[in-house]
Amino acid sequence: MMKITNRSIQTIFLLAVSVSLIVVTVNLNQVFAQNPSNTDSNVLKGGITSTSNDGNTTEPAWVLGGVYKFTEFNSSSPTFNASFYMTKIDGTAEHIHSIYDLKLSGSPIVDSSSNSTMLNGTTTVTLKDGPVSNVPTQIELLDESAIAITVDGNSTNNHFGTTPIFGTQHLICVEAPNLCK
Repeated sequence: MMKITNRSIQTIFLLAVSVSLIVVTVNLNQVFAQNPSNTDSNVLKGGITSTSNDGNTTEPAWVLGGVYKFTEFNSSSPTFNASFYMTKIDGTAEHIHSIYDLKLSGSPIVDSSSNSTMLNGTTTVTLKDGPVSNVPTQIELLDESAIAITVDGNSTNNHFGTTPIFGTQHLICVEAPNLCK
């Protein structure tokens, strides 16, 4: 019969804690190594989560929230569609915009030092008086988590201010659908 001592109990406890830490580390690495919103390498979708100024100051004047989706992202002619609400920061003047019909002008520019990819081209942007075509647009994928969409202010009467429209490369309704029911 084995005699159990305080020393053997401490050893068993440390071993159990060590095994638990290894299991937790493996599980966390698996979670962070994948993006549940974007399991198809030809599709990139995420949320528009941004503020914009009014073009006269740098202070936020508007809140933007919505979604975007790239399809055939790895091709020479990806499809980009975004739709988002725009509301003054006091909750008034809510309206919707869409950005679509991306036409690339050249190849994407990849910056491996910042892990970003920049796409330049034109899009159609919906405004109050109707859609505006051929709006110079820059879409920058920032690392594997963010996106910045810059539409030409001259073509849109500076409607989106002087800052990019930012978003994430995640959609919580895909990753945690129970939150969106």
